[in-house]
Amino acid sequence: MSDAEVDTFQKHSDKRLVERMLSGDDASFRTFFSTYFPRLFRFALYRLHGDKGLAEDVAQNTLGKAMDKLDTYRGEAALYSWLCTFCRHEIGAVLRRSKR
Repeated sequence: MSDAEVDTFQKHSDKRLVERMLSGDDASFRTFFSTYFPRLFRFALYRLHGDKGLAEDVAQNTLGKAMDKLDTYRGEAALYSWLCTFCRHEIGAVLRRSKR
């Protein structure tokens, strides 16, 4: 499979996962959480200089905010990329609050 085919497959899988979650499928939510929480935690952990507690809070808040906006996911980007946008905003908010 070429890189373009893998990318297309991933976007289709992401879109389908989101559709199932929006329809209320609990198993899809468990898959979503178990797949993306660890990845977002690592994404935040690096950017928060190893603060595990803060990274966990950021990952959790990111998933909560993403769930609120899940119906806006169009599948044009990988779901992880879309989630990282939320995570970057959450990290920025945490860092701004800590400087006060």
